[in-house]
Amino acid sequence: MSRLRQELIQIQKRNYWKNVRLVRDSLEYNSAVETYEKEYFDYLKDYQGISTKAELIKKVSGADLVFHGDYHTLRQSQRCILRILREIQAKREIILCLEMFYGMDQRYINAFMDGELSEGVFIRKIDYRKKWPFSWQNWSPIIYFCQDHGIPIIGINSNPGEGLGGIRDRDRYSAKMIAKTLLKNPGKLIYVVDGDFHVSPNHLPNEVEQLLLLLDVQIRSFIIYQNAENLFWKMCEQGKEESDVIRISDNSFCVMNTMPANKVQSYLNWLEYSEDAYYPVHGEWGEDSSEGSGLSVQDIASDLASILKLDLYPQALEQLNVYYADNLDFMDLIHDMPEVKGKIRLIKEKLKSGEGFLLEYAQEGKDAYLIYLPNSNLNMAAEEAAHFVNAVCRGRLTADLSLFDRFYWNVITECLGFFGSKFINEKRKAHSENSLRRLLGQMKRDEYQKADSMIPQVARFILQHYALQHQTGNPEEFYRKFEPQYRNRSILPLVFSTQLGYMLGNKLYYAVKKGRFPLTKIRSYFKDTFEETGKAFSCYLEISHRLKEMKHITQF
Repeated sequence: MSRLRQELIQIQKRNYWKNVRLVRDSLEYNSAVETYEKEYFDYLKDYQGISTKAELIKKVSGADLVFHGDYHTLRQSQRCILRILREIQAKREIILCLEMFYGMDQRYINAFMDGELSEGVFIRKIDYRKKWPFSWQNWSPIIYFCQDHGIPIIGINSNPGEGLGGIRDRDRYSAKMIAKTLLKNPGKLIYVVDGDFHVSPNHLPNEVEQLLLLLDVQIRSFIIYQNAENLFWKMCEQGKEESDVIRISDNSFCVMNTMPANKVQSYLNWLEYSEDAYYPVHGEWGEDSSEGSGLSVQDIASDLASILKLDLYPQALEQLNVYYADNLDFMDLIHDMPEVKGKIRLIKEKLKSGEGFLLEYAQEGKDAYLIYLPNSNLNMAAEEAAHFVNAVCRGRLTADLSLFDRFYWNVITECLGFFGSKFINEKRKAHSENSLRRLLGQMKRDEYQKADSMIPQVARFILQHYALQHQTGNPEEFYRKFEPQYRNRSILPLVFSTQLGYMLGNKLYYAVKKGRFPLTKIRSYFKDTFEETGKAFSCYLEISHRLKEMKHITQF
């Protein structure tokens, strides 16, 4: 194992256990939950090998009954459920059984799915906030997907009892609802989404199996786990941590779509009534929380500087102020700062789109830095921490860059920011050329329902940019092709350049990790102002050409 990989794994473990300790400190000891959790992990001690999304989908499509484990506070967990439903809905007739809805509310569920109740009325009728305390926004895309495609939804939850017996009673109730649905709908795929611990073979699946055995009914069942941390550490030991899907047995797979620390961070955020720890890349693309809740930006910045062997001068961290959305005085503070007066419009755009950002300015003759984070999202905090390290190492900009140079300066800046964030959450994904083509195809077929009309525009520009850079490195050709985008006064050039940077940073991370791109070169990028005419553009092409043979790991 290389020194760099060892460092990365140690940082991930440290961050994970720090978050686990915070969770334990915030909760009372519960022997029933601990026993139930131990029974779950007894079935997740090892795995057979690396698998693929295609093999997983094939297994799901061939099953009669699927159990999909969910980590309720992690948005990426629910997104995985939706992705699989999208993949299989044209192949099988599906009935979705959800823990988030109670069996006693089935008449309201049916009425809502039939369009007879509005969302607001439905949520009130089922007393959603009392029965299911997790974000409706994380689940509503799944619900509306089922509504649009005629997929029935069955509620399988019930009022919980006390202790371990109460948990098992709840499993038995869910098992009866699932078995009844199976028997009434032969040939259909019954897709069950329940909490991680419930889908262990000795829990809910066993209860269903026992009921069906009494009736002499045999079925093909399949279990999907998500983000089992003990298996992730085992994958790290074997150098396989980049894999997204692993095979545990012939009838159970595990999807790895976030890092262990990020998973637990989402629970901490939920405890703090904050947003989920996973966000797609900048808005549509892909805090009550204090710095004591999980990792601080300063901690992350120090880790990144240590990994990259970059010197943060002693006062740098003291000159950084971090603000969160719960600070209601933030806008007043910004308006009263003459040093950032020219950036107010951009700041408002960032706030409106729910993005974090770094501001660099001079205060009383000294460098000062401000980071704003709309929530305690680990990806966003890590990205802004990387931007901070970059800003400290290169110093303040003094040149007045042309529109062309400003565009590629931002590409390199966002590349380094995304690159740095991958050291904290390696499972963070960026688009690829293929994923953008698929995205445009889905939009053309009306399969991708998003309100932001800028997404297809930017996707086309990125694909055109890639096509041109495969043909020429002449900056004049790029200026002729993209001059309207460079000059555009909306946020379009910023989104365009940011996504180019993310895609480059994602590939650059894997190249460095695999030893195929020198870390010394990365250090030089972090220290370079890229103020010379054409330098940022040349750097972008140089990195792109060196990485063009690298296989891109696509998002599952």
